Amino acid sequence: MGAEGSAVTGGAVADDVQWILERERVNGGPFWSRADGSIHAPAGFSTLLVLNVLGELGATRLTHPLIADAAEFVSGYQCDDGAFRYTPGGSKLACIAGQALAGLGRLGAAGGERAEAGFRWLLNSQWGDGGWRCPMVRLGASTQADASNPGATLFVLDAFRFRRNIPADEAALRSGVDSLLRHWQTRVPLGPCRFGIGSRFLAVEYPFWRYNLFYYVYVLAHYPQARVDTRFAEAVRRLSSHVNAAGEMVVNAPPRAWQGRSFARKDTPSELATRRWQQIQALLSQDHGRGRVLPGL
Repeated sequence: MGAEGSAVTGGAVADDVQWILERERVNGGPFWSRADGSIHAPAGFSTLLVLNVLGELGATRLTHPLIADAAEFVSGYQCDDGAFRYTPGGSKLACIAGQALAGLGRLGAAGGERAEAGFRWLLNSQWGDGGWRCPMVRLGASTQADASNPGATLFVLDAFRFRRNIPADEAALRSGVDSLLRHWQTRVPLGPCRFGIGSRFLAVEYPFWRYNLFYYVYVLAHYPQARVDTRFAEAVRRLSSHVNAAGEMVVNAPPRAWQGRSFARKDTPSELATRRWQQIQALLSQDHGRGRVLPGL
C-alpha cells in the first residue's frame, strides 16, 4: 500500500521533517517514545502522532532510514493476535491499533501480514453499536459509558483507508461510519473516554491528532456512505466556515507542540491543511458527477 500525500520537497516542509527527525530522542526513549516505553505519550508529540505527522508531510519509510526504523519500532508493539499495545506491558486498545496502522499507512508501511493481522483484530473487536471501544471502564457504569468511543472509531476508520481488499468487510465499516454519523446528532459524551461534540471538537485542529471536526470530515469523506448523508453535509458546512476567501483552511487550534511549524500556525492558513480540504472537495465532486449530491454541497 502506498503512502498518502505528496512527496517531501524543498522549503518549509523539508525543514519541518528535518526538525522532527532531529528531536527523535526528545521524550527520553527511541523514536519519540517516552523513557517508560510509551508510544502514546506525551500528548501532542508521541511516537504515534509523530509518524502520522511525518506521513502528512509526505514522508515515507523510503524518505529517511530513521523513518523506516521508527515504523519497524512501532510494529514491535504489535501482539501475536494483531493487537497493539502502547507500552510493552500495556493493554490492547483499539485506539492504539487504529493510530498505529494509520501512521504506518501514511508512511507506506501498512502492507504485509502483520498489518493484515491488525485489521483482523480490529474487526474481531468491533463493539455492538458499530464503533470501537477501549475497555478502560467496566461495563455497567452507564449507557453512555458502555458505548463505543467515537474517537477510537475515527482512528480505526482512518486506518482502514490503508487496508488492501476491504470490500469483504464493508458491512463492519458501514456500521462504524453510521456510529459516527449518529454521534453528530446526539453530541453527547460517549464511551469510557467520554468523547463528545462541543466547542473543542468544532475548533479546527491540524495536524490530525484527536477527535475533531476537521479529522472527522476528512476521514468520513473517504466513505461513500457518509458523503450522501445529511448529517455529514452539516459537518462539511460547519468545517467550510473555517475556509478563507482564497479557499485556504485556517487552523485555529493546532496542537501546542506543533505551533510555529509551517503547517500549524494558529489562526493562519495552512498549506497542508488546505490540501486536505481540497481532497475532501475532490471526493465530494465524485458524487456530483454521478448525480449523488446533497443539498447545499
